[in-house]
Amino acid sequence: MHIERRGETWAGAQMERREEHRDGHHDEHHDDRHDGWLLTDLYRALGKLGARADGGTDRSTADAPLDQLLAACEVLMSDVGEASTRAVAARALAAYDALEDADRLAFFAHITTTYDADADQVRAAYRRWEEARATGSQGEAELVRLFDVVEPARQQLLRRMNHAPDATLALVHMRADLRRLLPAHPELRPLDHDFHHLLTSWFNRGFLRMEEVTVDSPPELHRHLLRGERVHPMASEAELRRRIEPEDRRVYAFFHPAIGDVPLIFVEVALVRGLPDSIAPLLEPGPALSPADADTAALYSINNALDGLAGVSFGSFLIKQVIEQVGEQLPHLTQFATLSPIPGFRAWLEARAGHEPELASLEAELSNPDAIHDAERIRPRLLPVLARYVVAERRLDGRPLDPVARFHLGNGAAAWQLDWPANSSPEAWRQSYGAMINYRYEPDQLERRHEDFVRRGAVAVGGPLEEDFPQHEAPYDRASGEKKKGTTPMSTQTSPSTATAPFRTIHRSFVEQTELRPDKALFELPDGRSVTYRETADLVRRIAARLVADGVTPGDRVAMQVDKSVEAIALYLATLRIGGVFLPLNTAYTGAEVDYFIGDAKPRVLVCPPQRRADHAHREGPDLVVETLGTAGDGSLLEGDAHHDDVHEADAGDPAAILYTSGTTGRSKGAILTHENLASNCEALLGSWQFTSEDRLIHALPIFHVHGLFVAANMVLASGASMFFLPKFDADAVAELLPRATVLMGVPTFYTRLLKHEKVTPETCASMRLFVSGSAPLLASDHEAFEARTGHAILERYGMTETGMNTTNPYEGGPRKPGTVGKALPGTEIRVVDAETGKPLPDGEVGSVEVRGPNVFAGYWQMPEKTAAEFREDGFFITGDLGLIDEDGYLCISGRGKDLIISGGFNVYPKEIETLLDAHPAVLESAVIGVPHPDFGETVVAVVVAAPGQEPQERDLIDSIAPDLARFKHPRAVRVVESLPRNVMGKVQKAELRKTYVDLFAKA
Repeated sequence: MHIERRGETWAGAQMERREEHRDGHHDEHHDDRHDGWLLTDLYRALGKLGARADGGTDRSTADAPLDQLLAACEVLMSDVGEASTRAVAARALAAYDALEDADRLAFFAHITTTYDADADQVRAAYRRWEEARATGSQGEAELVRLFDVVEPARQQLLRRMNHAPDATLALVHMRADLRRLLPAHPELRPLDHDFHHLLTSWFNRGFLRMEEVTVDSPPELHRHLLRGERVHPMASEAELRRRIEPEDRRVYAFFHPAIGDVPLIFVEVALVRGLPDSIAPLLEPGPALSPADADTAALYSINNALDGLAGVSFGSFLIKQVIEQVGEQLPHLTQFATLSPIPGFRAWLEARAGHEPELASLEAELSNPDAIHDAERIRPRLLPVLARYVVAERRLDGRPLDPVARFHLGNGAAAWQLDWPANSSPEAWRQSYGAMINYRYEPDQLERRHEDFVRRGAVAVGGPLEEDFPQHEAPYDRASGEKKKGTTPMSTQTSPSTATAPFRTIHRSFVEQTELRPDKALFELPDGRSVTYRETADLVRRIAARLVADGVTPGDRVAMQVDKSVEAIALYLATLRIGGVFLPLNTAYTGAEVDYFIGDAKPRVLVCPPQRRADHAHREGPDLVVETLGTAGDGSLLEGDAHHDDVHEADAGDPAAILYTSGTTGRSKGAILTHENLASNCEALLGSWQFTSEDRLIHALPIFHVHGLFVAANMVLASGASMFFLPKFDADAVAELLPRATVLMGVPTFYTRLLKHEKVTPETCASMRLFVSGSAPLLASDHEAFEARTGHAILERYGMTETGMNTTNPYEGGPRKPGTVGKALPGTEIRVVDAETGKPLPDGEVGSVEVRGPNVFAGYWQMPEKTAAEFREDGFFITGDLGLIDEDGYLCISGRGKDLIISGGFNVYPKEIETLLDAHPAVLESAVIGVPHPDFGETVVAVVVAAPGQEPQERDLIDSIAPDLARFKHPRAVRVVESLPRNVMGKVQKAELRKTYVDLFAKA
């Protein structure tokens, strides 16, 4: 099949230019005398330069177009003058036009690989820039060189092709060809990124020109409109006239000087009374409405006329230009709205139907050809689901799943009214069962709504759609911890994984990856051994058989307190395979602590190391089996050869794990994490961090914690990646692995220790693409030092036991800001509110951080009152953290709510003081706490660790931060300690510090 393009071909345009040349319209930049020596250059590039002294025939006409094109590319990338570049670029584009599909694919593959950035040059240029900076220089020349070598050479090639006459339009068409090949050839995406980058710069939105299309417009413009209208196609010129001739119709075209008189976008407008709820009256012939009688301008068709400009932004106020023009002509109009398609709804509903019974029933009814005749009965069920799809379902980048919604909401519109049935055409039925939507544009609200959408992903909703939009509902009753019966989860934010694909548990994802790559190494171990996906799956089935023999049934808890090992991960997967609930316990817990967890969770099986079997013998009985599992492949759990091949197909809302919080005060709480919690969070992270089967993770975290098990391990298991599986963090081991790895996930302590390691350099980190830090705040100084040392900015994220990960600094598309934890993950909502009233606070004000989404746990095990107290009525979970949203929309965590100090009636946020103290050269790190005071109720005490070789003095520290703080925030005392108390994940345990200094002012 040949790839066709709309509009004139580049070769056709050039034929017209040659005819003009013959008629005396001479192009001073083109001279036939160039052809001889340019062809010689082409021959030399092809290695076909032959003797021509005999006046033999020029052989270029016999060369295949692909050979000519590749040779022209080689010449374009050599040192040639502007006139030569122009002529060779013209030949290159002419040769491209002559290619068949297979040769176009070969051409794209060739320039993607041949003209890529040179990794060695990038490393060398970066090294020279670092060396220049080390001397105190700004390294400007070195930085320019670094920018030069980072850019792929193919961008320069495309820029030089653009020297030819009419080349920009030719390159737009070339990208359209490339995009049609991308689904089958994703390896070409780097080239598409180059096209997108260059076209975005060439099509400066400031030069857009809008023009009304009328019956008197040039015929060629009419032909462009006929070809470009794909939302509501036109079959003839007569139909075209019905769109532009009546007095109640307007059509506008947008142009850009980069491609002359070829239109980029068409917008069609109908003047009507009220919001239109069906497309037929706007398309079918009928008497025109007098504009004076209209009250609404309905934008019913918006078309991108050029496929090659897909994704290239022309600004977020295109529609604003249209409504301003119409409003100026007809100032009596009271509203501006669209009648828009909902193109992805049917595919989404079919994907979700297999996992939500109510949606399955609705999908079955809509698939019936007679559904349209039963509209009155079906509509009340359909509209809330349509509203959910348009407003709540999100892509991995947090934007609405529906592409038309992204466009209009980004232009400042509000989702206003859903219409069904609104379009009976076969294409509309295939896309959305004939549903359409009105987006309303309110001129005085456009800019504010646009900013809210861009900064926070906020979707403006109004009108009838507000009534259709479903309220947040969880699949678990948060008070009882029991799964709700007969309800469909309808959260206002849904994980992209549940929006775009059938629901898959972590275990199901692991099974699929095993089928795809059975012999790939899943674990790389310190002793040089590797364990493949197939071997791990075999281990999982063996352990599952043993657990079933022990009497584990779906919903039973399986507790594990063993050292980190491949077998321990297999135990986790085996528990999920049979429908059990996994309960990992910290290996540091004492016997008394384990007694509490066993008594509270009542597991069916407890797994411990072989050497600890005797310690747990007294716990064994009719309701509890004790099994053993060692790190050397030993233990009772692995005895026998039986395999359990059945898989329990868990529902999204079924419990997958219970994880006890690591709180330092009060009774530890068991957070119930469902399969949807784990899977949706994993899916959001895979997309946000672009984690794929090609990644190689350094896993040095414990596996009884969210970060090590439900983030790091789950991402590898679900993506088909590999991990270097270390028993614990060891700076030497990690430094040795860096050249072979791509990702490291760690806690701040990892990075402070790596900064002291001589082998951590830009060279050893060359293959790394991502360093993640979490579980505790990372000092801004460490963030900056690590970036200066390695060239990598550490990515900080924010999560907790009850929610998994909530926010992340951007992997790309924005800065990774020290001291912040980024923006909400796709499908997750974050807000900062007044703790007492629950009302959202303005940006910049510190308040209670709350989160809602499919990642939020189902409730606390056996604690219905505590669960109810931790959730707002609208489903937001009260995290207990304090924070603010900064001017860029990034969340900044100020500390725990329980760490808030109220001194003399004033709120003091420890993080604010700690940030200033940590910047002092005599301080390595600090922790600020509140302790009882007879006059102020509480007062501020700073506990600091001295920097190497320093002796911090109390008065000096207080004086150094005084200019930046109100007096009531000044520490009343400073205590210097050798180290701060921390839990296993590196979090400072301020409760221990408060106990230590509780009586500091008892006699003050």
